[in-house]
Amino acid sequence: MHNSLDITRVNRYLAHKQRLLPGSRAADVMHATRDIVALHATGPAGPYLSLWARMDDFERAALEDLLYERRELARVICMRSTLHLVPTAEFPLFFQAYIQRVRHESRRRAKFLLEGMELAQSGEAESLLELLHARVLEFVRGRGVASAQEINRAVPELGARYTYAWGKSYVGEFSIGTRILGGMCDLGLLVRARPRGTWQSSLYEYAPLSDWLPDVVLDSVTADAARSWLVGRYLTTFGPATLDDAQWWTGFTKGETKKALAGLGQEVVEVSIEGLGDGYLMLADDVERLRDFTAPDEPYAFLLPTLDPYIMGYGDRRRFLAPEHRDKIIERAGNAVPTVWANGRVVGAWLQRKDGSVTYGLFELVEEDVLPLLEGEIRRLEGFMGGEVIASRYYTPFTRALR
Repeated sequence: MHNSLDITRVNRYLAHKQRLLPGSRAADVMHATRDIVALHATGPAGPYLSLWARMDDFERAALEDLLYERRELARVICMRSTLHLVPTAEFPLFFQAYIQRVRHESRRRAKFLLEGMELAQSGEAESLLELLHARVLEFVRGRGVASAQEINRAVPELGARYTYAWGKSYVGEFSIGTRILGGMCDLGLLVRARPRGTWQSSLYEYAPLSDWLPDVVLDSVTADAARSWLVGRYLTTFGPATLDDAQWWTGFTKGETKKALAGLGQEVVEVSIEGLGDGYLMLADDVERLRDFTAPDEPYAFLLPTLDPYIMGYGDRRRFLAPEHRDKIIERAGNAVPTVWANGRVVGAWLQRKDGSVTYGLFELVEEDVLPLLEGEIRRLEGFMGGEVIASRYYTPFTRALR
């Protein structure tokens, strides 16, 4: 193996590519988004905080302008069947990479709900689903955009309530409309538009995708080409990474991941990382960029939010997180809590208290000159939040102890 890389240099280069070094932060929202492929948007506040981490003067209005006025960014279900913000110009690529799986899963869920609620007899769910889709589209086209509540009133079947986890402490219910409308977005019929409420709300309005994004042509690329493109974008941003990392990040099958890599041909080369071993993949020109990269000598530190694209970019996180600390940062379902980073490694976690203040805890020793940098990032984050509190979705025992 002739390409052997130093782990410290790799981590600093990745922080540079991720726009997380002070000297490499992005100048605008579109550059920041493209440079990390997409913004994880399962939690509505996540994209804002991921951009805050990568830009010196990020303002929420800049993201909202691109989402709702200029519409150069849009929400789509893609990596690991989760919601992301992606550049609108690349929407068909993300969509086609996943639509085969999404279509199967969406129909399976809808069949379960429609038959479970006795709205359709066995074998009739698919035809009823197509009818409901047509009625929703007719109503929303007449309005331009509409909330789930408005759609449920116009299509009463969608207001039926489904109760789950009977007899459990976490028993709850939801209207089947929330699942049907989400499925229509996943299928490219609707798009999640502006939320009703604050920037932390996930109560979206819905619009026909063809009206909201009229220049998007969903079938302008094949699924195979889309998957190869996506794996190439992954390696551009997250490489060096293993085949297993790429499979984890994309959510593809092993066979799909290998086929996508094969589509990149000789662009992909194998390298090793000192202390981690062989089998890491990079694009050939990125290897040269890494070797030419001048790593600054000064210490650096940053804070990343829940599910940030960087920490969620790898199945194996040993490159920046000691295995004995994994359970402090990754909760049982595999979701990453807010993290504290110093000199390329995860060294702790942070959270926001009820009064809006931000606190953190470290599980690794850090150099003395890192502590002022962390305090500076805490103050910067508190300034950005302006006293508003983000409801935390995921905890580990370590982060619970910080409250």
